[in-house]
Amino acid sequence: MLQALLFDFDGVILDTETPLFAAWEHTFHHYGAVPIGLDEWVASVGLHDDDPRMLDPIGRLRSMLSQLPVDAEIQAVRRRFRDDLLDSSPVRSGVEGLLAQCHELEIAAAIASSSPLDWIERHLRPRGLLSKFGSYSCAGGGVPGKPDPAVYLNAARALGVQPKECLAIEDSLHGVAAAKAAGMRCIAAPTQVTEHLHFDHADARVETLEEIVLADWL
Repeated sequence: MLQALLFDFDGVILDTETPLFAAWEHTFHHYGAVPIGLDEWVASVGLHDDDPRMLDPIGRLRSMLSQLPVDAEIQAVRRRFRDDLLDSSPVRSGVEGLLAQCHELEIAAAIASSSPLDWIERHLRPRGLLSKFGSYSCAGGGVPGKPDPAVYLNAARALGVQPKECLAIEDSLHGVAAAKAAGMRCIAAPTQVTEHLHFDHADARVETLEEIVLADWL
């Protein structure tokens, strides 16, 4: 039986991935440098910031410049552009419909993310969605990020359900790998940043969240 729907946050609840990539692209152009390509960028989508495979955009940018700006200046340029994009972005179409399906079918809803809780709360609170999820499972504080299954296993434990009773929604290869490693079924719902990837390890792939009918997964 399906007892819980587990959402990734970045890219699934809110498409933060596209603005994040655009903000770094803008920042590299601001300093007259060639931006990181999408194929290289997408390899780290879904990873926790502490993961050794995570890209280091500041290090890359500094290696291209003869006059090196301080990190705080680089981050200020990036964050202004990023925040303008994110603050005006709606939640991904279909999220509220899925939450309504959870309520109707008495299925628990939770978030399992490699991002820190304060990042998630910052974006959910002004959109009125903070109370819509039964638990929040995040990486950090000794909990590894995806593709490690820890955040998914912790989410299931917090809800009092078994991993095999959970359905996850992910937009990244690392996220799908984490959900499957946790013993869960997983739907890939890529964003503009990840839509060119092959999600062969997912149980299904959708282009929009509106395509997901939870009754079909019971």
